[in-house]
Amino acid sequence: MPKQNCKYWDKCYQRNEIHLQKYNHPETTGATIANEETQSSIETEASDQESKNFQDTDNIPDKYETASLREEAMAKLSGKNYMARLQNRIKLSEQKEYDNLVQSNEFIRHKFLVEMPPDFYDFWKFLQQLNPKQDGQEILLYMEKQFQLQLVGPFEFIAGKFQKAKIREPGDYLRHWRFFYDPPEFQTVFVRKSTGIHYGYWRDSPKENDNLLLARNDSRKNCEFIFIAGNIFEAFFYYLDKDFTPTPFTATIVATTKKVLQKFAEVHDIALDNLEKLRKKRNSKVVCKTFHRAGIVVPYDRKTQVGYRPLIESDSELKKILKIFETGDEETSDPDDRIKTAVMEKLNPIAVAANIAVDECDFGTALELGIDLFCSGHKELHMLIQTLLVQAYSLLHRPQFIAVAKAHLEKRNHNNLSIFDLDN
Repeated sequence: MPKQNCKYWDKCYQRNEIHLQKYNHPETTGATIANEETQSSIETEASDQESKNFQDTDNIPDKYETASLREEAMAKLSGKNYMARLQNRIKLSEQKEYDNLVQSNEFIRHKFLVEMPPDFYDFWKFLQQLNPKQDGQEILLYMEKQFQLQLVGPFEFIAGKFQKAKIREPGDYLRHWRFFYDPPEFQTVFVRKSTGIHYGYWRDSPKENDNLLLARNDSRKNCEFIFIAGNIFEAFFYYLDKDFTPTPFTATIVATTKKVLQKFAEVHDIALDNLEKLRKKRNSKVVCKTFHRAGIVVPYDRKTQVGYRPLIESDSELKKILKIFETGDEETSDPDDRIKTAVMEKLNPIAVAANIAVDECDFGTALELGIDLFCSGHKELHMLIQTLLVQAYSLLHRPQFIAVAKAHLEKRNHNNLSIFDLDN
């Protein structure tokens, strides 16, 4: 019996064996093929048009693109705008880092390259006890008004003065309250207002952070430093007795302050007679006095005499050579004039001998010459000074002092010493 034709013809969707055996599925006729080709052509054209439309959208902003993303994309096409955006992002990153850093005492180590000793923080606690209702910056103003004493450097940080301050270059922090004759070993903390008198901690190594001597210098007079205290409490006593002249209005305040300080020292077991003990201990390590009279301390083996040897000229002869500058300072400011040439000719053998000493592990010799020339105050010698100090501090493993010396020599001034006065 012949099979019937399936009513769906070749469009039948069934594939089971029983259905295929029961029904025929005739082949497509020519008309059907034509219809299929027409349909295929229509579908191809639609596909091509869709592809074209898709390609055209490359040149049209996506409707979901945000304004900020488009603005950033356009900025990247413009070198100037892109760099401005990049610099802005860097500034924002630096500001965030600064804001985090200023919240901890790490700020002092990061910006000033040293750590403060315990007596520094104890003294701040004393000031807070002396003025319990005042905040940090009010305490600074109180000390300045009552005693003509500016607490600077790390005190300004701990008082919160750096919290909202403008971010500066690293060298600006190292020059902050660094007076003209201050060597890298010295860090100012007290300043007698409107004078060159200032007190500070002395570190022979930047890593020293306890039992530090405090020294005094008047930069308007000379380059000499004297040790005046074994901790900052002693230094404040010294200031009240030697450098502060009380008026009838402040005499009572001074007397009261001294009593409160003595009581605080007793309660917190703070010695007020450390000077001689610490000075004697340090003097045993000093290898030479230098022009600033504080001397220098370097590793020195007294048995083998390795670590230091004297300069080939005496201090008096070196000062005589440097005095030649005084005859030319008023006549010319040309750094290459005959005066500088004459001085350098005489200094050259001394510098060469110091370099030879360094080659033979007597690092203290280059440090001595560098400090002596620094103390002379002649800017014409800054290049030679930097060479000597960098060499010495590097070999003595005191890299922090290299940074301080470079920053100071770069902008060595008598005035505008505070980082907060740079824009004035």
